[in-house]
Amino acid sequence: MMTIRSYGILAAFLTSALIFNSPITFASINFPEESANDPYHVGKITYHRKLACPSCPLSKTIIDSSMYKSVIARLNTDKELMTALSEEERTAVAYYLEKLFTPR
Repeated sequence: MMTIRSYGILAAFLTSALIFNSPITFASINFPEESANDPYHVGKITYHRKLACPSCPLSKTIIDSSMYKSVIARLNTDKELMTALSEEERTAVAYYLEKLFTPR
């Protein structure tokens, strides 16, 4: 009788957890349709996924406002960066870095 009761409490807990959790909790991070074409968002995603990840070419590089222009220049001269990104991705990353570090 005790095991039936514990399963009943567990089932009630799981049911209430599923009912009261919002569906957003289970969703992955998706950007709205319009940001898929926004070069800032594309550049940001590309930079973090293909250049700054732990095994990526710029993983140990800390970019600040004094050196972002040299990183942008490297996007079109460094063989490793050129093979890691398409031309469209390099353009988007350059746009992202310009917008991120240009004084407002």
